[in-house]
This record gives sequence, structure tokens and C-alpha cells, in this order.
Amino acid sequence: MKPFRHVVLYAALAATIFHTGSAFSAPDPVAVADRLVEMIALTGSQASYQSAVYDASDDVVTVLNFKVSDEDGSGTFATVSVKGFDEANTAGFGAQDITATGLEMVDADTQVLVGRATVKGLSIPSLDVDADDPESWEDVTYSSAEFANINAIPKGSAPITVALVKSSADYTADDGISGRGTLTIVDLSIPASIMENEAKAFMDASGYQHLILDIAVDATYDAAGQTLDLTTMSFDAQDMGVINFSAYLGGMVDEMLRDPEQLQGLMATATLRSANLSFSNNSIFEKGLDFAARMTGQDASQLKAQAPFVLGFALAQINNADFTKMVTDAVTEFLDNPESLSITISPENPVPVAQIAGAAMSSPQVVPDLLGVAVEANQ
Repeated sequence: MKPFRHVVLYAALAATIFHTGSAFSAPDPVAVADRLVEMIALTGSQASYQSAVYDASDDVVTVLNFKVSDEDGSGTFATVSVKGFDEANTAGFGAQDITATGLEMVDADTQVLVGRATVKGLSIPSLDVDADDPESWEDVTYSSAEFANINAIPKGSAPITVALVKSSADYTADDGISGRGTLTIVDLSIPASIMENEAKAFMDASGYQHLILDIAVDATYDAAGQTLDLTTMSFDAQDMGVINFSAYLGGMVDEMLRDPEQLQGLMATATLRSANLSFSNNSIFEKGLDFAARMTGQDASQLKAQAPFVLGFALAQINNADFTKMVTDAVTEFLDNPESLSITISPENPVPVAQIAGAAMSSPQVVPDLLGVAVEANQ
């Protein structure tokens, strides 16, 4: 079953429960579940359930063993509980908390298990939404969502696991898009055995059985000011190293961000105000150097000694002597003591992305000065 279809089914499930909320001060759980089956049918899927109950003490409707299937596969929810539904929202739905447990999705190639999924502060003003039309989802908001204990098991292969996926949204305007959003992924574990080619060869040679990642994203968007502040994008690979990226962009037009077909148009409006890319080493550099030496039949110390000269020769083609020296000096310092490397971009004024692309093709020597590039090691 397509992953996004499952998101739609979650929404439809919740929507059904809340759509009936205004008709009952104490909802009839069977009527709610029956309505749910009807709504799922509108998506082109089939649905059934074992039973449904309402707990007045907690104001929770729970549907048990809810099953969904279509031509792509099937999904089963052990329980789906909805707490604090918004009775006033008769056209759509809203809830304090929607929690599903024991989710299993199966198609021809993969089995996906999710221990628990929770969405808080969900509000959908209208049920007239289309999964293929982003504009129909513009007014859908939520405060946070969590998915815990995820196992994706490809057929005949080792599982990919995730301990926790968590996101949050804090809206600062009524436009449905301005505000701060975060995403955290904890212990994403990818087995080396399912990797291919050079990636698998490196993992095997370096003694890694899994690639284990923690990922964090924190961004703020202001539609009125057309700015996107990517405060943090971090990839922390266990026993390898950490990559951090941040950027501050202007000219991020609301309408283009909402419509995937217009995203390419942002190249004409976007401006770069600042950016930073840094790498902190935690043994992966040494292991990568050893792997490269084996692949080329050379000694690791030889490769290390040659690196500044090779880099200097390559950068000489840009024809910016000051930039070449700055980079080779930083890399040489890093090679002597491989702790960290960082690249900072801080132009005096916002630079159009289209101008950067044009300069890179026609006059690459001006790009470092245009962007105010600084490269440092071990800072």
C-alpha cells in the first residue's frame, strides 16, 4: 500500500469520528465505526472492524482491529483512539489527541510495523481534501505528531528500524504555513547487508554492521516576509561523525512552496542571505582514508600527504588565489588533526540564487567573494 495512502486513511478515520460528533453528546461507537467504513470506501479502499467502544470517563472513542485494503496491499490498526473531538467542527474535524497502536501495513515487497502513532491538536476545516492536490490540504493544521517503534521489513531482507519520528508545528499566522516546524528522527538503523556497491564495501571494510542516524530539522517560515530560516539540519551518524547545515533564504514565495509544480520557479525568486555547512569527525575520516587506500592500492599516509596538492591543483582552475590558499590551509590543518571542517557563507547583501548559478558557470572566480565564503578547520 502506498505510504501516503495510509496518511489519507488516518485522516479519513479521524474525520469520520469527528464528523458524527455534533450529532451525539455521547457518540454511538458502532455508528461512528460504520460511518468510518463508508468514508474509507470513498477513497477506493475497503474497510472493516471488529468492534467499537466509547469511554465516557476519558471522552475517548476506540475502534478495535480496524482493517483497510486496496489493490496495493492492506493495513491493520489494532486500536485507534480519539480523545477530545471538536463537536463544533461539523464540516471537517478536530481533536486533542488521535492515537493508533499496533499498525501493520503489507504489500508485495514490504511489511511495515508501527508500535504507536499519535497526532495532537489536529484540525481539518473541511473533509473535501484530495491527496493529489496540495492546495486542498492548505488549512489542515496540527501541533505535534509521533511515530514510535517502526520496523520496515523488505521481503527477504533485514529490517530497517526507527525508534522515534517526531514532528511539531507552531503557527504564527492564519495563513496555515507561517511558523516554526521541527522534525526529529531517533535511531534510524539501516543494515549494511542491504546496501550496495561502494557503500556496502566501505561498511564491511570499516566494521560497521549498521548505519545508525539521528536526524534533526528546525525551520521557521514567514510568508509575509518570504523568508525561510533553516536553523538546523543535523545528521549524526553513530561512531562516524556529524554533519550540520543551516541556511537563511529570502524570496521564498508562499504560492510556489505550496505547489510542487512551481518549486522550480523559486530559482528565479530565491535569495541566499547566509549558510553554514560543518562536519565533525568521529572516526569516519580515518576509516574512509583507509578504505580509499585499499581501493587504490596506496598507503593511507601517502593519500593524506597528497591531498592538499591535489586539492590545490583542482581549485587553481577557479583562478582565485586567496580562496585556494584559504581552502588548502584549512584542509591541511584538518588532515593533521581531523576534528572538524566548516564552510560559512555570509554575503554583504542577499544574493539571488540565479545570480550564483550564472556566476558559477561564467565566472567561477568571483563566486567565493560574492558569497563571502570562509573555510575553517577545528574551530
